[in-house]
Amino acid sequence: MDNSIKKLLRGRIEEVAKRLFGPPLPFFTLERAKKKEWGDLSTNLPFLLAQQKGLSPRIIGEDLVSRLAQDTEDKLLSRVEFAPPGFINLFLSTSYLQESLKKILKEQDNFTRFSSGIGKTVQVEFVSANPTGPLHVGHGRAAALGDVLANNLSKLGFAVQREYYLNDVGGQINRLVKSLWVRIRQLEGDKIELPEDGYKGEYLIDIAKSYIEKMGSVREKSREQVYPYLLEFVVKEILTDIKNDLDSFGVNYDNWFFESKLYEEGKLDEVLSFLGGKGLIYEKDGALWFKTSILIEGEQDRVLRRKNGKYTYFASDIAYHLNKFKRGFHKVVDIWGADHIGYVPRMIAAARATGYPEEALKIIIYQLVTLKRGDKRVSASTRTGEFISFKELIQEVGRDVARFFFLSRSADSHLDFDLELAKRQTPENPVFYVQYAHARISSILRKAEEKGFFLSGKSQPINFNIGLLNSPEERELMLLIALLPEQVKEAGERLEPHHLTTYATELASAFHYFYTRHRVITEDEEITRARLFLVQAVKIAIKDILDILGISAPEKM
Repeated sequence: MDNSIKKLLRGRIEEVAKRLFGPPLPFFTLERAKKKEWGDLSTNLPFLLAQQKGLSPRIIGEDLVSRLAQDTEDKLLSRVEFAPPGFINLFLSTSYLQESLKKILKEQDNFTRFSSGIGKTVQVEFVSANPTGPLHVGHGRAAALGDVLANNLSKLGFAVQREYYLNDVGGQINRLVKSLWVRIRQLEGDKIELPEDGYKGEYLIDIAKSYIEKMGSVREKSREQVYPYLLEFVVKEILTDIKNDLDSFGVNYDNWFFESKLYEEGKLDEVLSFLGGKGLIYEKDGALWFKTSILIEGEQDRVLRRKNGKYTYFASDIAYHLNKFKRGFHKVVDIWGADHIGYVPRMIAAARATGYPEEALKIIIYQLVTLKRGDKRVSASTRTGEFISFKELIQEVGRDVARFFFLSRSADSHLDFDLELAKRQTPENPVFYVQYAHARISSILRKAEEKGFFLSGKSQPINFNIGLLNSPEERELMLLIALLPEQVKEAGERLEPHHLTTYATELASAFHYFYTRHRVITEDEEITRARLFLVQAVKIAIKDILDILGISAPEKM
């Protein structure tokens, strides 16, 4: 089902424009108007057609307005007007807004469910932190982005798989094992220092204690003898901690993919053979290089295998992504931190080299998170002396608040996370503001049920007259509900979940303002029933958005 108003309007506008001016039409925007006096939606088609046809934007705009105003058979619009220099303002009809209310009450969360992705599979790979230590706050932002994108894409009908990729081989793992070895030796009384490039976090001391307790002393054995056991133990311990943190954040993966699997199955050799067959690799200075430069303009060639015979992470990444596409995903979404932005061009080159459509790979780069307490930046943790971990953040502010704050800005924008604001239960805290709207409506509906305004076991008020919802505040709520499917659809198609938190805040604000201006349960039974119908629809909309965001919708607060 597609309840998208933009799809309906775009089809109508294109039909009229083609009749008047002929194809092809330029791609035009159809967006929410920035000011209420500019209508509910606005399009720039007259301006673009004027450039294409060499005519006046006013002449084109007025012709379009005249024809659109006549074409009212489905009663989508109540008013259409030309706005200089080249826009058309569109006002949705009251009857259409009323029908949207009826639909959301009937369809519930199916009101925002689409079929465009049915039959297609998408993989979302996110967080994928190296198993060398606890998750940090930046990983939390990635967790929120990936999980909500997966929820949103599911709403569009896609079969979605969540995957976590573990780099469990290479230099960083060797340094981790060496660091653990030193910590164990230190606990056993040996005076030995950590290497300069070792892992210095307190968490490794805890793992060392656990190793001695479960596996025994290493004093009589060389590091080489116990290396396999140290490796398996430390990766398992850290991975368990990572899984616990993500579970407490409401994130569960369908698959955990280990880089070591690529080595065990000979996939890196297969990739080199494949690329060699295409003439895309060459030898230089004893190393094997990938011809990135012929696939991406301005990009340098990259090493796949060093002269010591060791593969690079880039080689593993190519093998991993080739594995993804061979698993049959129609689209692969990678969510990477800002420190990986330089890897994007080379991965696009790799996708081109392997022959998969470039649009099948989407890489989202998310920016850093700065923790603050008011105006003061938070730079250290009282527990580790290094950083506030993801776990500590959830413990301090809670899962719901952390998710909402992480998603409050676009991924490519730097995020300031105010810990004090996050804990405040006031309207200034956006997640509290949204959840309180849901709880307040729940309270209203409980009182209404006590007064007999609802049929037993039913969610709709008896004999409501929807035509009584005619105040500006009521219209604004109806408009936002009518636009809800579009918000969900666009957020999923654009892979931009921050639009959902913006919408949730706007809807909650509109409800709270309505509540200050109008009583819902009044002495007038007809008005009461109509307003109960309205607020029930608002409640469904808020819960639907919060469900996609992975945030609870409380009945009481």
